[in-house]
Amino acid sequence: MAPPAVTYYPTPTAIPAVPPTPTSLVYDGRWQIKAPGIEYALIEATQDGRREWILVARVQPRRARMRVAYAPDAPKTVREWHLTSQADLVVNAGFFDQQNRTTGLVVADGQVFGRSYVGFGGMFALRSGAPSLQWLRDEPYRPDASITQAVQGFPMLVVDGAVVEGIPESDRRHRRTFVALDRSGRVLLGVTQLAQWRLSDLAIYLATSDLDVWRALNLDGGGSSGLWLSQPHTSISMNSLDPVPTVILVWAG
Repeated sequence: MAPPAVTYYPTPTAIPAVPPTPTSLVYDGRWQIKAPGIEYALIEATQDGRREWILVARVQPRRARMRVAYAPDAPKTVREWHLTSQADLVVNAGFFDQQNRTTGLVVADGQVFGRSYVGFGGMFALRSGAPSLQWLRDEPYRPDASITQAVQGFPMLVVDGAVVEGIPESDRRHRRTFVALDRSGRVLLGVTQLAQWRLSDLAIYLATSDLDVWRALNLDGGGSSGLWLSQPHTSISMNSLDPVPTVILVWAG
């Protein structure tokens, strides 16, 4: 089934902070501790001969608190979401329409919004506090009281460590946002910092990198892409160019 028609990037209502210049930072791929249960890495990659930069945060679910926030009537940039929530980590999440309503399913603190994608896409969820990432084509969404937080996106990029077949190779290049699970059950939240990534590029990179990705899902990209770390790491953060209605929030400890 083809994805629904989606307007990905609402008109900005505020001028966001300028994201860091990748070459001004050391992109050595080493994990640095942000706070208990939260690490980050700055990674340099090469795709089709192009130098690319990625900011990835790695969350240990048992040592951090995660939740989904959804505010279609008050969308904000990821930096503004950070300021209002005081979360240690904020990343943009699912797709939305011109009215800032989610095009898929969102569960925020147990409250369900929107409707699930059927036959395509994936869902990141917390079930009784444990993270999961399901491919909706093979495992359709069913209401489950144990799901306290969830967000959907498309397409699935990696399943069982392998690139998902059928990802278009001719799509446009954009900044990208993804959520993934590694083989140890940790949650990876990442953004690409240059608008040079096709979905197929990202899928191949995640499946073959040393991030040890087991499953990965594409979230909203382009002007929506943003990942914000709290002080003293704001120089590493990348603000979204556009306000977004749905984010994943993480607090340490």
